[in-house]
Amino acid sequence: MFYAYGSSIAGWNHCRPVIAIDATFLKSKYRGVLMISVSKDANNQIFPLAFGIAESENNNSYEWYFSQLRNAIGSRENLIFLSDRHQAIANGIVKVYPESHHGICIYHLEQNLKRRKVKSEVIKLFQSAARVYKRKEFDIYMSDIANVDKKTYDYLMEEPPERWARSCSPQRRYDMLTTNIVESMNSVLLEARELPILRMMDFIQVKLQHWFYERRNKAEGTFYDVSCWVEEELKNRIDLAFTLNVFPVDSWRSRVEEEGITFLVDLNKRTCDCFQFQLDELPCIHAIAAIEKRNIKKSDFCSHWYLKESWLKTYERQIHPVGHTDSWIVPESVKSQIVKPPDFKVPPGRRQKKRHIPATEPSKITFKCGRCRRIGHNRTTCIYSPALHPFSRKHREE
Repeated sequence: MFYAYGSSIAGWNHCRPVIAIDATFLKSKYRGVLMISVSKDANNQIFPLAFGIAESENNNSYEWYFSQLRNAIGSRENLIFLSDRHQAIANGIVKVYPESHHGICIYHLEQNLKRRKVKSEVIKLFQSAARVYKRKEFDIYMSDIANVDKKTYDYLMEEPPERWARSCSPQRRYDMLTTNIVESMNSVLLEARELPILRMMDFIQVKLQHWFYERRNKAEGTFYDVSCWVEEELKNRIDLAFTLNVFPVDSWRSRVEEEGITFLVDLNKRTCDCFQFQLDELPCIHAIAAIEKRNIKKSDFCSHWYLKESWLKTYERQIHPVGHTDSWIVPESVKSQIVKPPDFKVPPGRRQKKRHIPATEPSKITFKCGRCRRIGHNRTTCIYSPALHPFSRKHREE
């Protein structure tokens, strides 16, 4: 089953052309998975786009889901999908959205490196290589990885850098290098995934209705020309911009010096030698320094995706409640249909409620000693209590 609200479909046209895809397991009697597509609005908040329910994550399920998604929202120029490395997602995108680009989440790629017991030094180099804006800097970091760990370098290059490195991506990824936004949406629906499908849909509708109302009011109440998040980002960058030296070249171009490095900023073309200006479509610190030198508005050099006007249009339409079932006008042709539960054999055992936590994730369990009440060890390994446990470390040392 696939469904997307008309308000989300209309608002999607005013969001950045980046869609994060993921699926999470359902906890009801008939199991299955919930497929979720989300993006980000002008205020950098999660924008739910579409949902789908299928038996499992496989090629047929994702091909069906992307076909329904294309029928609902169509396609857009410079569209990019973000997901984990699930092969079924990649196959579905290639078949249904061949003109789009498929990027992968760098967090999942980092977890794969940790499973391979890669050194922390190499992981930090990988993070820097994935996040830098300039291709030259990317090559430098990858060269450092090759010098430290050639096997890890070969493993990373098995996946084309165009799919995970910001500087190599053929389409703009903006600040979305991970699929954290869709993971956050999964957390919002954590309790709803235990409900039957119809009750879960009601929960999602109420949640989205509240989000649209609150965000529409917030957008209407702001006095900025851009969203609140963008205004805060620009203010944070101003402090760094004031430390730079600016030398105007003409009415649009400037030479900006930062710690002895020169950057050429062209406000007319909205470019900077650091490449952050053109990839994020927000003024970098060098562009802000050039803008402040001319005493002009910074919002004029932000992409239309970040403007208050786009923010308002994103949540312009409401999500209306469906009311009680007694008030529905249902055609006789629909009433006569009998919908049976899926042909599914419930497996024995208790249903899974929590996801399996991989060994690479830090444990949230804290140990508290029953003797000294300190955190970080138990009574067996306690060395602070005067009454020693017979198997304690201190007793063994004596």
